[in-house]
Amino acid sequence: MQGTLCERVIKLDKNIRFAGIVNGSGEVVEGGFQQGTQPLLNGTAEQQMYLQSLSNVLTLRQFSDRLGEFRYSITEHGKVNLLTFPLGDGILCLSTTSKADTLKIRNKVLALLKQNKKIKKKV
Repeated sequence: MQGTLCERVIKLDKNIRFAGIVNGSGEVVEGGFQQGTQPLLNGTAEQQMYLQSLSNVLTLRQFSDRLGEFRYSITEHGKVNLLTFPLGDGILCLSTTSKADTLKIRNKVLALLKQNKKIKKKV
């Protein structure tokens, strides 16, 4: 299991366009695009989207004591799907093609995150 978390996520499915880790300040600290994929948003709009995704996760986490642990969010747009997973004090953001099987990708990412947690506990 070589590579960063984002590199491993991108390899899970050819329909994953982007995978990135966004810290608690809304900055992308790791990540990148699938080879040959171009961003659909410019830097400022992309940053706003990450901040909004982070805000959504933080808001939904406020209800975890009554609703249970927040595990992920999926947002479907005409051109892409966005998947967001809580990760420490930040988030893991994915964008996929609109034809991607988001539930299949979600399951693979949740399994990878669970595996990643176990490895970190051993270290």
